[in-house]
Amino acid sequence: MELLVAVAIAAILALSMGAIVSRALEARAEAQARNTLNREAQFALERMLAAVRAGRLLLPLPENPSTGHSEAVRDVLAVSLDPTLDRDGDGFADANNDRDFFDADGDTVKDPGERERVNEDPGRDNNKDGCPGICGVDDDGDGLVDEGSSRDDDEDGLDDEDPRDASDNDGDGAVDEDTDGDTNADGQPGVAGVDDDEDGATDEGNSDDDDEDGATDEDWLDVVVYRLDGDALVERSPNLGAADGSDYSERVIAAGVTLFQVERLPRAPGERATRVDITLELTDAEARVVNLQTRVRSGGGP
Repeated sequence: MELLVAVAIAAILALSMGAIVSRALEARAEAQARNTLNREAQFALERMLAAVRAGRLLLPLPENPSTGHSEAVRDVLAVSLDPTLDRDGDGFADANNDRDFFDADGDTVKDPGERERVNEDPGRDNNKDGCPGICGVDDDGDGLVDEGSSRDDDEDGLDDEDPRDASDNDGDGAVDEDTDGDTNADGQPGVAGVDDDEDGATDEGNSDDDDEDGATDEDWLDVVVYRLDGDALVERSPNLGAADGSDYSERVIAAGVTLFQVERLPRAPGERATRVDITLELTDAEARVVNLQTRVRSGGGP
């Protein structure tokens, strides 16, 4: 009889321990799944934060007071490529399409400390991708993609109407977003009356030669884009040695995206920095949700 009691007790204990172990394993699996989802969201967010901090914010555009839709709150993010990024280690920034620099000693060799010139001579199609604005993207948030001329960099129906002068010439809320081949529209190579390339000559060449190096429109704006493709967040980056702005690759950096929102914040009076709020939400097949939000300052540009 005592043996039967002992066996029964042992069986009960075994069942209890089994249930405890099972619950512990389930809790561990749940924690691992949530951690995995969080890491995936954090990875994608960090990619975007690094890009914004290093580049000039292109999209979202500021709010346009003359439209009935939002330009500043979007599900797309576009910035210029980090002007210091050198993925192939050749000594030149990937965004330096014409590989030019200020040759202080005149030996035609880029020496340490000699500053590169990046994005200094774009053409009428600022990013040289053959599309209005950015290829495949609704730049101005009006529901239409790539409408108009390739010279219309902000897809507002006008070409080259906002030269580089730190002013909002067309009254759309954005500054210097749609320049001509002569980016500052002064009718001279580079800046009128200035020896832009420090070669001893002033205003030599074509008015579209913004850096006075003898070539025109040879250093376009390289663009990094984050956009949705279904529930996937896609990162678009220029290829190494890109021939033009249409030479890029895309890869998925997050799946299961249920919310991707980027808001360009209005500047306070006297403020020079451009800031954006980014929200990224991922949901997995078991309905686990991770929602990350952050604010970041853009690295350059108006």
